[in-house]
Amino acid sequence: MHQNEDLEEKKLLGSGGYAFAYLTEEEELKFSLGVPHLFLGNIGRLDKRRFSRYYCNKCGKEYLGSPLITYENPNEDITEDIILLEKGEYKCITCNYTLAQYLKFKNSIE
Repeated sequence: MHQNEDLEEKKLLGSGGYAFAYLTEEEELKFSLGVPHLFLGNIGRLDKRRFSRYYCNKCGKEYLGSPLITYENPNEDITEDIILLEKGEYKCITCNYTLAQYLKFKNSIE
């Protein structure tokens, strides 16, 4: 992300809630699935400073700031050509409920 790029607040859906985060137009296009919604799991790990607020389905409440972001880097071979670089979760800071999960892969042929 470049500092001079315009950021726009977008709603990112997850199975356990949603979050509002600031994305560039390029990021929005990159992570879009061609439907009118953006999904938190498609974006992967975003810097917590990019979040303005999030909503937890379990608490039934909206919170200011970023959800808890946990991740690990297993570097696990999934197939001969695919490596799982990172897996993570966005969680509610209050109740630890999972808002969304993400996986980041690398094609070892690239």
